[in-house]
Amino acid sequence: MKKIAQAVMVAACLMGAGAAHAQLGGLGSLLSAAKGGSTGGDIGADVKTFVTQSAALSALTGRSVIAIKSAFDSAEQRAKTKAELDDIEKLTDAKERDARRAKLVESSAAEAKRLYDSGEMKTRMSSLDDASRKQVGNALLNYGIGALQAAALTKTGQSLIAKASANPMSIPQVLPVKDSLPLLGKVVSDSGGLIAGVIKLAQGAKIDVQSPKAESKPVELDII
Repeated sequence: MKKIAQAVMVAACLMGAGAAHAQLGGLGSLLSAAKGGSTGGDIGADVKTFVTQSAALSALTGRSVIAIKSAFDSAEQRAKTKAELDDIEKLTDAKERDARRAKLVESSAAEAKRLYDSGEMKTRMSSLDDASRKQVGNALLNYGIGALQAAALTKTGQSLIAKASANPMSIPQVLPVKDSLPLLGKVVSDSGGLIAGVIKLAQGAKIDVQSPKAESKPVELDII
């Protein structure tokens, strides 16, 4: 079995515009536009698409982290997490929704890291029930897909910023892009850090972890 971590890191370094287009649909056109394509001097539409894609990617990888941590939770803790996720999805204020989701992801990531660093995750991985094993495998696949997308989207964002630098009037428009780049970088970085470590533990416990490819689609990930 190919290792998912290797696939992510190779793609992060080598992925070109063609692979980015295959993964992210219309984002290939953003790269073209950033090099002087048909969108002319107005990059507002490209920025809007970038922000939309970045938000979707953040939700994908964030839910994956929550799912990994949740697989090791008690039934009571899982119910609490599911209730929190349901409440978040019901929020109509986008900023509040994003803030609460980010807080939940941050706490889940911290707990997952604690479990990993302490050795508890390794000890417990093999004893997970079938549903939890599947949840871990699917979460790792989705995170890998997100890391591939983050690598491609980072290049798109950098191209948009480069384009805006040629027209000072466009600079305010790309501020959301600039703000998103560190978050995208963290997704890629974590794919070679904690997530890579969890992958090794999962594979050691005979959990099926598929390798992401440019054309891979995220699987449905329920928090059980």
